[in-house]
Amino acid sequence: MGIVGALRAKGFFHLLSVNLLAQALGLGTILVVAKFLSPRELGEVRILQSYTALIIAVAAFGYDTAILKVCSEARPPEERLAILRLGLGRVALATVISLTVYAALILTGVLASSVRLAHWMLVYATVVPFAVVGSILMVYLQALKRIKPLARAQAWVRVQSFLVVVACTWLWGFRGFVFGTIAASAAAMIPLSRAVQVRLFDRVPVHRVSGFGRLALLSVLGTAVGLLGQSADIFVLDHFARDRQAIGYYALATILVLGAMQVTATVQSIATPYFSERAADGRWVQRQLIRTQLRMTGLSIVVAAGLYALASMFIPLVYGQAYLAALPYLAILLLRYVLWSSYAVMGVALLGLGRLEYNLAAAVIVTPVGLGLSYLFLRRFGISGVAWAQVVGATLDLVLLLLLTRLALRRAFSSGIAQPLEVAGRGGAPGPASIEG
Repeated sequence: MGIVGALRAKGFFHLLSVNLLAQALGLGTILVVAKFLSPRELGEVRILQSYTALIIAVAAFGYDTAILKVCSEARPPEERLAILRLGLGRVALATVISLTVYAALILTGVLASSVRLAHWMLVYATVVPFAVVGSILMVYLQALKRIKPLARAQAWVRVQSFLVVVACTWLWGFRGFVFGTIAASAAAMIPLSRAVQVRLFDRVPVHRVSGFGRLALLSVLGTAVGLLGQSADIFVLDHFARDRQAIGYYALATILVLGAMQVTATVQSIATPYFSERAADGRWVQRQLIRTQLRMTGLSIVVAAGLYALASMFIPLVYGQAYLAALPYLAILLLRYVLWSSYAVMGVALLGLGRLEYNLAAAVIVTPVGLGLSYLFLRRFGISGVAWAQVVGATLDLVLLLLLTRLALRRAFSSGIAQPLEVAGRGGAPGPASIEG
């Protein structure tokens, strides 16, 4: 079977086509509602999304990644169901705590740059519980390689979101966008729950799984710090840039880049369960990592060039000449996208090996650098300087992950630690339903 046939058998093209449709609808939602919003309001939408994405990552507390890793391994179906239930129970508590702290930071003026923004940040945070549960259900389907049900559920979620959000924004403007997004997030639970087909309250015995909590903790730290670094530009612009209309143009560029990122995210989605399954096979991991990463880098260059060409024609036709100010930002941010895609598969391989501490180490180093450079470059070069700071941060991240991935592979396969998380008592009688961190 050739490469194309192998990818087709794994569901890559099915998931990619649906992901592209879903991303087109998600991107189309923002682009359409932008016609009903001012550039300043569009910038505020992007700010709301950036802060909320960070809180969603914290509220999930890494259990989405832990479930993806552990449920990708060879385990009985009932054990996977118990792991899913445990993850949902723990994120419920984490979500309550995260939203409480988030609200306190907003009300004390630490996060919000204005009273108006603080009000809408609190309202928009209503999407967090729905988004967290949705992410858990999606990674569970991904771990089980149920690609087609996952793709169909994602398609339904995006279609209904597009219809609800666009209609609400058309009718009620900015506030319609906020409440429409909340309603669409709640409605997303219906297709995802049907796709998973799990009775969450059934009590099914499961063996003890060691390292589950450690994996979740490393994941939430790495994801939260990484998201903070990836959104450093938006956070810095919100607090320190005076030209709110220019932030709207920059926001449009970041939204367009999200379309390109979906291609890379699809490759990551397909590859993750396979790297987890073959984590003990050093030769396979190293060979597949190099091959997949090089192809991903080449594909990202083609995607970036194509997106810029389309945006050059699309923006003036739909939004007018004023929005051409977004194109210089788009060019710089697409360079950052190519750099990110050039180490995206390395992160997947580290997850498969269960060595998330290397991802965390890179994020801890790069994030403060990115925040500092964003502020300094904004003062020195204006808003375009913030975009260039993201490129510098991505370059540093690439170099660090190259070194750290090489170190992780050497340690894993020289000491034999690249094994699936151990299940206590495997081969013996089933124990009670308890999964330890």
